[in-house]
Amino acid sequence: MDNTAKYLHFKYDNKNPFEIVQEMISKGKLPLYAIKDIKEKFPAFSLMEAKEVVAIATSEYKSLYDYQGDLFKQLEKFDGETE
Repeated sequence: MDNTAKYLHFKYDNKNPFEIVQEMISKGKLPLYAIKDIKEKFPAFSLMEAKEVVAIATSEYKSLYDYQGDLFKQLEKFDGETE
């Protein structure tokens, strides 16, 4: 499911949440700080929505659900390789 459009109409200083995250990451900030910044700039967003914005902005995934689902699979794969 592609949740990108859900956030595109939100603006802060004429930037959508994804542009803000990309700008922070390009300055060397960790995703955790981007989540905090999104929560501060868009107080109506839940923590889950802020995490989803960062996941979409920094990966090929289009929803937090897809990101977390694949993360579990990757961890299982990594665990199998280290045994």
